[in-house]
Amino acid sequence: MTTARDTYLDLLKELGAIPSVSAKREHLPEAAKRIAQALTELGGDTTVDDSYFAPLVISQFTSHKADAKTLIIYNHYDVQPAEPFDLWDSDPWTLTERNGHLYGRGVDDDKGNLTARLTALAEYLDEHDRQLPVNILFVIEGSEETASQHLDDYFKKHPEIQGDLIIWESESKDQNDRPIISGGNKGIVTFNLKSKTAGIDLHSSLAAVVNSAAWRLSQALASFFDQDGHILVPHFYDQVRKPNQREKELIAALPETKDDFIKKNQIEAPLLADKRGTDWKQALYFEPTLNIEGITTGYQGAGVKTVLPAEATAKVEARLVPGMDPDDTLKAISDHLAAKGFQDIQVEKTLGQAGYRSDMTNPEIKRVIRLSQESSGKEPIVMPSSAGTGPMNYAFEATHAPIVALGIGYPGTLDHAPNENIRLKDYDENVRFVKAILESYQ
Repeated sequence: MTTARDTYLDLLKELGAIPSVSAKREHLPEAAKRIAQALTELGGDTTVDDSYFAPLVISQFTSHKADAKTLIIYNHYDVQPAEPFDLWDSDPWTLTERNGHLYGRGVDDDKGNLTARLTALAEYLDEHDRQLPVNILFVIEGSEETASQHLDDYFKKHPEIQGDLIIWESESKDQNDRPIISGGNKGIVTFNLKSKTAGIDLHSSLAAVVNSAAWRLSQALASFFDQDGHILVPHFYDQVRKPNQREKELIAALPETKDDFIKKNQIEAPLLADKRGTDWKQALYFEPTLNIEGITTGYQGAGVKTVLPAEATAKVEARLVPGMDPDDTLKAISDHLAAKGFQDIQVEKTLGQAGYRSDMTNPEIKRVIRLSQESSGKEPIVMPSSAGTGPMNYAFEATHAPIVALGIGYPGTLDHAPNENIRLKDYDENVRFVKAILESYQ
């Protein structure tokens, strides 16, 4: 007899074989169509909106109770590129089981989280004569890995997306196997900077009288920071929403130590928080950032080429905390460059979205925290925000529903890296947890 677990692990295998990489805009409609088919087969009233390059899948499961609350379940079907392929121990597009783990691109982020939730719903329906105590609305997008482009437009097109609680995509366990429950993430604005000082690359002997684009761009980038990593851009911090006391206490209580953090991330340089005399946990979760992702200029081949580069480009990002507007932040950066005499540096915005933090004392979130402890037998780690970025603010602005994230990952999951994997035991525990959430509304 085929179980719901078998059915949706087979679906995970199918989805994992679809290289739905939003950065390349590849295979997104294919993944959306297969997910929509699975939701329809499960009994959902399903719509695929393909107004933009990454189709949105919406599927409604209606409760038999007239006064039932509504859970919105958010996931995404796009994944990061799998390159470099030679660093994988198995084909990233073939779901592979080894020693109680499943390996493949997207197995955690985020296709495995989706199939675990479908398994929980299918099992619940089978065990309760197809009757639900709560309405369920799946909202599944295909551009989360590229700043959820057009998700806000989709929400505007579908004002019927409303609920009492949003169950967000993947979270994980910590190093002590305690489940993590989080309620927020940072926003982001990414942009390119370009310096051009000549029409062609020049002989390096001309450096006596001509500034190279490489130096010009380096000087502009250096103007963003002092030696301790303070961001010197005027008005950069003006919109920052400070954490409240409860949020500070939750972050302070996180069990990870500074030494754990340094070892896990193989840090070799002094922590900026130490140089600034600030707490590293509070900085990680509650402070905005300004980071250089990469710089391209000049000759990078073997040997020596005595050249004065005519062009230099940098990819830069700012991680934003709640309150910060991406466009306002980028304007502050552009104004700073102009004020420092770098009017010639071209600024091109590439992506942007605002940050969000839930009130972790909300009754619906407290329900999830309580059920996590009951389901796992361990007190969960409760975080008001992750240090990463996601489109929670789009969902909140459209619904004004509290948001809580939970998932199937663990510290060795390797999201976005070669050999991304999950442990089957965590997958099965998450299925039970999601079922417990549904049962709590009876």
